[in-house]
Amino acid sequence: MRHMSKLTTRWVRGTVAAAAIVPLLALALVPMTGGGVAAASAKPFKVCMGTGGQGLDWQTGQGQVLQAIAHKEGWSSVVLSNNNSASTTVSNVQVFIQDGCNAVVEFNPSAPGDVPAMSAKLGAAKIPVITFDVGEPGAYFVGIDNLKAGIAGGQMLGKIIKSKWGCNLDLIIASHAHGAGTVDTQRTGGMITGVLRECPNIPQSKIVNDEGSGQVSVALPAGRNVLAAHPTAKRIAVVGINDSTVTGTIEAAEQLGRASGIIGWGQDGSLITGANVDPHLLGSVFYFLEGYAEATLPLLKEIAAGHAPPVQDNTHNNPEVLLQPCPVTAAQARHVPGYSARLHKLLQSPPGTTEYALFCPNK
Repeated sequence: MRHMSKLTTRWVRGTVAAAAIVPLLALALVPMTGGGVAAASAKPFKVCMGTGGQGLDWQTGQGQVLQAIAHKEGWSSVVLSNNNSASTTVSNVQVFIQDGCNAVVEFNPSAPGDVPAMSAKLGAAKIPVITFDVGEPGAYFVGIDNLKAGIAGGQMLGKIIKSKWGCNLDLIIASHAHGAGTVDTQRTGGMITGVLRECPNIPQSKIVNDEGSGQVSVALPAGRNVLAAHPTAKRIAVVGINDSTVTGTIEAAEQLGRASGIIGWGQDGSLITGANVDPHLLGSVFYFLEGYAEATLPLLKEIAAGHAPPVQDNTHNNPEVLLQPCPVTAAQARHVPGYSARLHKLLQSPPGTTEYALFCPNK
């Protein structure tokens, strides 16, 4: 799971779903008069979104928040699921163009540059594009400060390693999503950097990297393979690009009966709240993923007013809208509302309100 208060999930690869276009939500609204974007007789500004479509609540929530924003602003909106598929993403883009969308927001399932047809079609149509967490060439980028989030989470885990084991552990497993490029380098690599800031004498030979692709289903077998290759390791720490990869690796140890000495720290906060948090997941870094659309509001207003700002060079993960990470221990996370409650509170809040401001206990 890169935060966005300046306003980070998922780019993760997975099994490609059917390429059929599946509408998640579609809503056409009559524009407001007075403070709205135009008089009732004018065609309203239309904002459209392709959500990730990986079956995760927060991805559905991103579309709901975007449509709530559109409703409050007097805009019309269309939200479609990208079905975790590059081909469906491109098909949805064609729908957005035909529907006359004035701006498109994307959460893509693929790595940067993997959907060149999307960029080409929207560029030819001269439609501004905003992407979440993974930058695309020519698009506005809304994301978390991945390096800051990675180092913060790693340092908190490193303090536990120091307190619990005196920095003397057997293995660190780093579960990556290499397809995410710079996002993974900064986030997962930042976790290792943070751990080593607290325990600088841990040798590189004790750090093993595997590919979790941001998904429990991929991280779990990869974790089993790493553990099988290190049969004597008992004191094990796990870091990764998001909560899913860390939890998947922990579950691998649980399945093998080797979880008594395993601890992990996640990224994105997606699996650190609720009744079924893995007890070996000691903390995470909240990005409040479902609320990303709220962070786009100032940018969307500029576009709607005909004053779209220049697109920045996002080659080095430099978002136009930067979200703040919120590192929390598992104990602190118990006091943070779960996904549904957070989404409800956000939807009832004034425009521009961020979940970081509402819920982060470590501001």
